[in-house]
Amino acid sequence: MLALAVVASGQQVRVNSLQGDLATERQARTEDAGKLGACRATRTTLLGRVIEQNAALADLRASAMERAARAKDLQQQAEGEAQQADQQALAVMQERTPPGVDACTAASQAFDDELRRERAQ
Repeated sequence: MLALAVVASGQQVRVNSLQGDLATERQARTEDAGKLGACRATRTTLLGRVIEQNAALADLRASAMERAARAKDLQQQAEGEAQQADQQALAVMQERTPPGVDACTAASQAFDDELRRERAQ
């Protein structure tokens, strides 16, 4: 009987020790599950933000392309207008001064005529 009591108390000590180990492991697993849940929530939040940033970048790229196309059109228009102005200036410079007329007076008259033509357009 004494042997049985010694064996039973040894088993009880072992069971108590294992129950403590089991409680410690349960606590650790519960903490790990909480950390995993927090990581998943953070990942979901970050994924949402990445999607928003990608959409914003796509909008910025589209806007930049539109501005570049508009700038190209405006540049071509400005170049065309500059070419017309150059041709008009060349035409004014090529006008001949009639003999016996003062060159300054003739130039002044030519520019006045050109201004009238421009304003008439």
